[in-house]
Amino acid sequence: MRNKFLLAFTLMSLTSGAAFAHVTLGEPTALPGAQYVAHFHVGHGCSGSPTTAISVALPRDVSNVQAKAAEGWSIATVRAGGRISAITWKGGKLASDAKGEFVMTMNLPRKAATLAFPVFQACEKGSENWSELPAADGHHLDKPAPVLTVSATQATPAAPAAAPNTTLTLSDGWIRLLPGSTPAGGYFTLQNHGATKVTLTGADSPACGGLMLHKSDDKGGMSSMQDVKQVDVPAGGSLSFAPGGYHLMCMDPRPVLRRGASVPVTLSFQGMPPLTAQFAVRGANGK
Repeated sequence: MRNKFLLAFTLMSLTSGAAFAHVTLGEPTALPGAQYVAHFHVGHGCSGSPTTAISVALPRDVSNVQAKAAEGWSIATVRAGGRISAITWKGGKLASDAKGEFVMTMNLPRKAATLAFPVFQACEKGSENWSELPAADGHHLDKPAPVLTVSATQATPAAPAAAPNTTLTLSDGWIRLLPGSTPAGGYFTLQNHGATKVTLTGADSPACGGLMLHKSDDKGGMSSMQDVKQVDVPAGGSLSFAPGGYHLMCMDPRPVLRRGASVPVTLSFQGMPPLTAQFAVRGANGK
């Protein structure tokens, strides 16, 4: 079973521009008390010099902080009064014109707050200190610190807009919620009303950090699970995702995924529009 945390550091050879001018947080808002996955995006080096270290200072209100491994980089932590006060990735090299991502998880405070994460970026030549905080007068910041807004009034992210899909209908969509951060399972039945087969290629939901197609096999009393790239729905037939067989694997369940709730799930298909439906969230016993 793949874990998206194994992809904690990604290098992409893109030319830096205004959109990547700072070190930023990929998810700038979160709910109080949530387990938060912080993706720190680094957009460029220091005046043409490669990045060799990234150090993130942590606010006092976060807890249970864990840095995720990045290939080619080592991790160092600084503690103050029993808590982790800073995390540094060092020893690697990020080209000056490439962007990268460094990831950590943490528990957020149970009340609304604005949390700043000052970042010190060291390069082969020079450095950048992303530590400026917003001021009341709203003046421009040259070196802004990444900021997370923790708010109980945060709206549930909307499902991606999609063109109507009239060939398929989805029924009995539900998600089995398991304790803690254990991946959740998604189940449904697809009916193909068309004259040709339809190929399911993926799934997505704002309630999951990642949503993948999986299949469970039980052979000779041994159970195994594997990723599935695509599944065909036969012409005029149906396809069921059910416990013990094909299912959706919801990695890093979000706080909105709670028993009794309803969350949007979007299925993608080869050569045709996606299909979005509401999935009921049930407990471990399927109720």
